[in-house]
Amino acid sequence: MIIEYERKIHIKNEKRIKIGLRCIIIIPMIFLFLLFVTESSKVIFLILWIVSLFVIASYLIAVEYMDYNLQKKIKEFTGDEDAEFDGLLGDDLMQVHETLKRIKQREGDM
Repeated sequence: MIIEYERKIHIKNEKRIKIGLRCIIIIPMIFLFLLFVTESSKVIFLILWIVSLFVIASYLIAVEYMDYNLQKKIKEFTGDEDAEFDGLLGDDLMQVHETLKRIKQREGDM
């Protein structure tokens, strides 16, 4: 029952990460829109934009860290020492990493 509860929390953490990544895209666009619509200081919007990115990045790091600890607990409860942790970003991030490796190899060959 505890393991099932922790798996549900893991699924919620995946949703939180998706929301955080959307916020990283949406919030700067809002500040950019406000920058062009209002005639106030650009420095203020720049500072707000940078602070918001730091806050969102901190949120994403905290969610990932909590999920990492959660998966460690699941591993302890199940006793499966060979189990690998399932990242919140999924296989898409690994595909990006592999693509970057191939691009670097092509550049090295040239």
